[in-house]
Amino acid sequence: MRCNTHRSALLLTLGLTIQTLAQSPPPAMSLNIEQVALFKNGLGFFTGQVTCPAGQTQLRIALPAAPAHGTLWISYPAQVDVASVVAKDVDSTETQDAITIPELLQANVGRSARIACGDREITGVITYFAQDRQPNQDELYPPRPSIGPARGYDYRAPQQPAALATIQTDSGLVGVDPRAVTSVTFTGCSAEQKVPRPVRQTELDMRLNRAADGRELAVTFLAKGVTWAPSYLVDITEEGKARISAKALVINDACELKDVAAQLVTGFPHLQFADILSPIGLRQTLAQFLQSLNQPDMPRGRAAAVVTQNVMYGGAGMAGPEYGAAEVGAVAEDLFLYPAGKIDLDRGQVAYIPLFTESVPCEHIYQWDLPDYVDEAGRYFYSRDRDSQAEDEQEVWHNLRLTNTTAVPWTTAPGQTVKGGAILGQDTLKYTPPGGTTILRITRAVGVKAEQIELETSRKREAIRMYGDTFDQITVRGDLSILNTQSKAITLEITKTLSGEVKSTDPAAKEEKLAKGLGRMNGLSKLTWTIELPPAAERRVNYVYEVYVRR
Repeated sequence: MRCNTHRSALLLTLGLTIQTLAQSPPPAMSLNIEQVALFKNGLGFFTGQVTCPAGQTQLRIALPAAPAHGTLWISYPAQVDVASVVAKDVDSTETQDAITIPELLQANVGRSARIACGDREITGVITYFAQDRQPNQDELYPPRPSIGPARGYDYRAPQQPAALATIQTDSGLVGVDPRAVTSVTFTGCSAEQKVPRPVRQTELDMRLNRAADGRELAVTFLAKGVTWAPSYLVDITEEGKARISAKALVINDACELKDVAAQLVTGFPHLQFADILSPIGLRQTLAQFLQSLNQPDMPRGRAAAVVTQNVMYGGAGMAGPEYGAAEVGAVAEDLFLYPAGKIDLDRGQVAYIPLFTESVPCEHIYQWDLPDYVDEAGRYFYSRDRDSQAEDEQEVWHNLRLTNTTAVPWTTAPGQTVKGGAILGQDTLKYTPPGGTTILRITRAVGVKAEQIELETSRKREAIRMYGDTFDQITVRGDLSILNTQSKAITLEITKTLSGEVKSTDPAAKEEKLAKGLGRMNGLSKLTWTIELPPAAERRVNYVYEVYVRR
């Protein structure tokens, strides 16, 4: 009889255990990130997969990052019968080193200690350490907290910081402010130096009507915290050619990336809701989400920013890299996706990825750009704050005209020019499609002296009255002087923008009428001269134009 009773109790216990295990939720599954497309404005488009476990109708999928509004999608075959998907916050803890006395107290709850607090000394067992009080999540319109950064943020800021620890002494329970404790001595046992830190993880709780053994689910979303920063090295050692090398720095602050195929996106994507977090990420309240949608200055897409490259250069020459030819990328409408291979990056790490090295046509050109001295209101300001009779030395730039004969577009990025291992300069290399040309500045051409002066040669006072204002008609003569002090011949391109009517140029210039000046009193013209200057040669250029100037 006692044996049967024991067997029945054992079976009952085993049955309850099996029932408990059957009812407990399955462990959370990590989203296997397989691919990420990187934009230069700090956004990444992630593609991950999850395999449905055998015999399970419930899946818990941990989201590695907070998606942007409208970008998270779950794709699955027709054989997967999804009943519901619900986003939930799951609290867990991780440990970190204690760096303050309050954290040391928190790490040693349950241990005996002697605590100095002001002029008191308390001996007893640490029984309690209070946590920050969270706001009432049932409140529909709580006070709006400050907006946090892209990573490590929680929009639900604490209502009240905790400031309480309790010590069980022989005479009773004593409450102290942990911030007022000046020292602590642990008695009878060694102290724990690791403190638990609460961590909130967003999970997707997916329920299936029937098990989908081995079926693949794809999860895609756009999220902040990952980007790529391109840069170029242009070696002009070879005459008439430039060897252009490209690299990318991949910066990851979003989530762990293991054996992930990376694509570098070139172009100007329009991502209207990129700065608004999706409600499914559980990072803000309903009121905050609605408020973010109603911001009058909500961004409507931004051009990708250029990340500045810090250059280090020593006295020794440097050889240009040889990364091989550019890979064949994929064109997606107006965007270009360059394959960057597989990457392994933890959060907070940066990867250096060589892209390509190719030889392209290169032409040296010197440019001198002269602005217009008449503003939209018809006021001439060339002689303001300067002696109009004095010649003014101008800036002439030594540039490269590069032709993109590669199979991939060049994105906007820092472009560093070198020759024979020495650095010559750095400027912005602008977006250039295959077959296009671009101008890359090298440095100021100190060996080319350029001077300009504009003189009034005649004036017809009160020549015209329009819109209630009186204008004088002035004839202006401009004189340009260029001296090439270098030992080599150069090609100089001079451009001059001016308001009014061009009367003469010497030598003849290419004249373009600009539509930009249609709404102004004076039309706008652009004059262009291309001049070949031998070594130690000097040339003069002049132009005459008439312009209406407001009195």
